[in-house]
Amino acid sequence: MISGMEAREAIIIGNPKAGRHKGKDHLKRCAEILRSDGLDVEVWPTERPQHATELATLAGARLVVAAGGDGTMNEVVNGLEADATLGILPLGTANVLARELGLPLNAEAACERILAGKERRIDVGVATDRKGRERRFTCMAGIGFDAHVVNEVTPRLKRYLKILAFPLAALKVYLEGDLPPLHVFHGEDKYVTQFAIVANGQYYGGDFRVAEEAALATGKLEVVLVDRVGRLLRADILTRILAKRPLDRSMRSFTARELRATSPGAQVPVQLDGEVWGHLPMSFRIEPDALKVVR
Repeated sequence: MISGMEAREAIIIGNPKAGRHKGKDHLKRCAEILRSDGLDVEVWPTERPQHATELATLAGARLVVAAGGDGTMNEVVNGLEADATLGILPLGTANVLARELGLPLNAEAACERILAGKERRIDVGVATDRKGRERRFTCMAGIGFDAHVVNEVTPRLKRYLKILAFPLAALKVYLEGDLPPLHVFHGEDKYVTQFAIVANGQYYGGDFRVAEEAALATGKLEVVLVDRVGRLLRADILTRILAKRPLDRSMRSFTARELRATSPGAQVPVQLDGEVWGHLPMSFRIEPDALKVVR
């Protein structure tokens, strides 16, 4: 059960337009469930991109319930104080972080879990761009292919196609081919590939598993390298993505506490927790036990 005086005060930072649930009334219902256990709850709805980060910086060391999809979770995490506790109300399409933590995907059940759950600490990844700006990610960073896919998935496409929006966009990007090579550096080692996933957790884009060793609390990132055949990424990789089957161990992978990636002469995008954030060159590192969550 949640302990501490600060935890008796909760803020729900919610996206009223999150994928599966519309309107502020749903957020109010969740607030009522939390209040039933004696929590003093306020609802702070988001109004624009990055607003959740701004709101989280104002929440102090309270219990902060992020209500929305993985993008909202990422925004909240990037605004939380070190002593704040994150609660998760999964209202999005993929809900990767909720799946990683084994949380209910039903909103009311998720509220009950927040009340009955225990606090634990998890690792977070940190990306640093060429200007020295930093951004946290809880589940994964994707370099190249999947960042292009995220760019293809418009809010309208996600609204109508739900979880199918990403596989269909992946097929489109795959058929276009000609992804530039990526140079991934880990210590003295250099890898050349066309698509890289820097994973803090196992799940990717929903219930599709991409990493076996990553588990939110290992103190390391798992880096999965996906190569191509001719102009295209390996066809078996695309098939597994479309079928939402785990990627096999024939791909190169390694664990790392830090690494960097470049793509000389090319503009290669990077996505963090399903939202595009900048282009290469970029470095990545793990911050062990950096985030307190309720599960």
